[in-house]
Amino acid sequence: MIRFCFERIFQLLLVMFSVSTFTFILLRLSPGDPASIILSMNDVPVTEKALTDLRIELGLTESLWTQYIQWLMDVFTGQWGISYVSKEPVVDELLRRLPATLELAIAGLLVMVSITFILGIGTAIYSNGYFDRIGQFMALLGSAIPSFWLAFILIYFFSVQFGWFPSMGRGNWQNLVLPSITLGLGMGTIYARLLRANMLELMNQTFVKAAKARGISKSRILLFQVLKHAFLPIVTMLGTSFAFMLGGSIIIESIFSWPGLGRYIIEAISLRDYPVIQGYVIFASFLFVSIHILVDMIYVILDPRLRAG
Repeated sequence: MIRFCFERIFQLLLVMFSVSTFTFILLRLSPGDPASIILSMNDVPVTEKALTDLRIELGLTESLWTQYIQWLMDVFTGQWGISYVSKEPVVDELLRRLPATLELAIAGLLVMVSITFILGIGTAIYSNGYFDRIGQFMALLGSAIPSFWLAFILIYFFSVQFGWFPSMGRGNWQNLVLPSITLGLGMGTIYARLLRANMLELMNQTFVKAAKARGISKSRILLFQVLKHAFLPIVTMLGTSFAFMLGGSIIIESIFSWPGLGRYIIEAISLRDYPVIQGYVIFASFLFVSIHILVDMIYVILDPRLRAG
């Protein structure tokens, strides 16, 4: 287990270093001048002198190698630079918006897991029945609808027509309902179909046939013996989806005006705020790899065969 932890920590550092390097290079190669955008945003005449002074202030006149070394020093000292727009530390900006994204991600995960269990287990227990047909149709429909289109449908019916839930902003639990359903429905239906297939496939295993021979009902076998084994492959996928949600669900946060990381990074990209973009990529990669490490550890705990290996 100690070796496992060290290997994962090394992978985490390697991924963060590689991602930060590629991000730095791609940003410098992309079109658009941050100095020009900032001047225009503040209604300052874009003259050569103003551009030169602002580029010097932002450190954009230095060589790429010097800028990269400075960026690495900022990363290792935990500063991650200063935002070109707000003039505040990037770390503070990201941490200020993290609770909103974390709140939405947890709500979306709960929706996703609930749909996975209800549809997946229900259609497996009543396979080839009416509930199975209805459940599979709902799962296929949920996975086929794009998230942005689902968001507009939910807003139109449950916010505009019925007025049950607000469509924008962050406040109480009612503000969470529509974005969390939009976030969790699509992947939940996909995992439900996968869970059903895994459970039905395991019904042909020897231990299941032995349970049937003892007279145990199909529903009890599926719930108390098959589900544990069928759910293991989905654990990794749930972790990946949750990491994606934590990284900032850009489309969902933009549509519902949710003040999280996803909406913030869209604004930073449009303004060419290099320190914020680089800091966000580092932060998102850290979350992705950390959650994958946690999922691997949970997988080892749940599956005795991996511990034996």
